[in-house]
Amino acid sequence: MQRLLKQIVTALAIVLSLCETAGAQADTVRVVYYPPWNVSKLPMYLARDMGIFERNGLKIAWTDPGSNAKSVAALKKGDADIAVVSSNQALINMATGGTPMTFVGNTGYNYSVFLAAASIKSAAELKGKKIGTSPPGETPDQLTRVALRRLGIDPEKDVTLVPLDDDRNADRVNSLLTGQVSGMMVTANALYDLEKTGQIGRFNRLTDNRQLKIFAGGGADYAVATSFLQNRRDDVKKFMAGICEGIAVAQKDKAKALAFVAKSGRDLEPAKIEYLYKLYITEVIPARPHLKIEGIELGIQMAGLMTPSARALKAQELVDTALVPDLEKEGRCNF
Repeated sequence: MQRLLKQIVTALAIVLSLCETAGAQADTVRVVYYPPWNVSKLPMYLARDMGIFERNGLKIAWTDPGSNAKSVAALKKGDADIAVVSSNQALINMATGGTPMTFVGNTGYNYSVFLAAASIKSAAELKGKKIGTSPPGETPDQLTRVALRRLGIDPEKDVTLVPLDDDRNADRVNSLLTGQVSGMMVTANALYDLEKTGQIGRFNRLTDNRQLKIFAGGGADYAVATSFLQNRRDDVKKFMAGICEGIAVAQKDKAKALAFVAKSGRDLEPAKIEYLYKLYITEVIPARPHLKIEGIELGIQMAGLMTPSARALKAQELVDTALVPDLEKEGRCNF
């Protein structure tokens, strides 16, 4: 009898242990993010490195798939409860039968400006000119076409797009410097180099993607598996509350923020680190991680170029615009 009781107790202990393990695994929040070390995700990285999510009661498993294509594959397999990616990646996932997702927030985008030769004083004067871009279909090419359309220029008829094969935007800028092209979108890193060398005076700054409401890129859209949002909404709120606190740290603890920005590029000099920090804090990263519906709409356009079925998606049906405002009302996003 005693032996039987001992066996029963042992069996119960094993069952309880297995239940605890399964429960712990179920409680883990799986976060997929890409690209890594992008300044637009500064609040998330600061919150992660400072243990803010853990203090909010979350246990998080972080995954960097390593590429846009692998990010989409991970979402399609259902590997993410929360995805911190560019919206078009989550949208392509859904358009191709992957995990349904809901967008709940945003902390930025890839900052770029549209520079033109100094003789060009307005967007209308771009007509008939050569405009630098990346190979067709790549993100810089898509965004250049969007920018031109929002400037009232038809990229197919009014200008000649010149695909530049150089890998780095800073190298492509040489085509602008040498007069091979009359205008192009220029990233923050390349803009700094032009300002440092004094060559920025050779160009006219027509606009930037904030003015054009091109809130795309940077991997700073926060998408949540719809079923996860329905079943564990408070955990999603805890995560986004952590993002709110991360924004506050980025704004108030400059030293910590600069240390992160230093990781966002290779061998960045101190002055460039300071430049990127100031630019992203003042121009790009919002005071609160509110959803940018314009970014989702643009993401659908971009996804549709690669995946035609994405064109049928409706931004208004894929967003939860109440989650961050609810956090503000509850005092969980005010730091």
